[in-house]
Amino acid sequence: MKKLMSILFIAVFFASCSSDDDNDAVESSIVGAWTLKEANVENPMDINGDGTADPNFMNEVPCFVGTLSFTGDGIYAQTFSNLIVEEVNGEISVECDGTVASTGTYSLNGDQLTVTTTGPDPTTETRTIDLNGNTLKGSIQLGDFGNVELVYNRN
Repeated sequence: MKKLMSILFIAVFFASCSSDDDNDAVESSIVGAWTLKEANVENPMDINGDGTADPNFMNEVPCFVGTLSFTGDGIYAQTFSNLIVEEVNGEISVECDGTVASTGTYSLNGDQLTVTTTGPDPTTETRTIDLNGNTLKGSIQLGDFGNVELVYNRN
């Protein structure tokens, strides 16, 4: 079974964010470049075969990386490693195959981030985030991995 996991990460991360333009002080705090540091899964798996199921997916699949950037004029850009996931006889293998990117607009109101992707079929999604100084967190539901907490650090 092959899946492009990166697309799911992108869709789900932005699906639970919402915002209004009347909170400029909070919105300005999200402005900048962010690097994914953790992707903590609810259901850890030993994907790398080291005998330990690590909850941080990035430790299990070191080629998995992600970035986010937010501008002061309401534009976002996001990249993730494109993942090919295969399950054979109950064993899961993951390979990185390039990068998937998305762009669009965003707004932030308190802890609600709303993003609208650009493209032929734009989507708008709202998610609750935790923005604390140089750390940005959001959660998504992702199939067999359960709830996944994405943790970004400001560059």
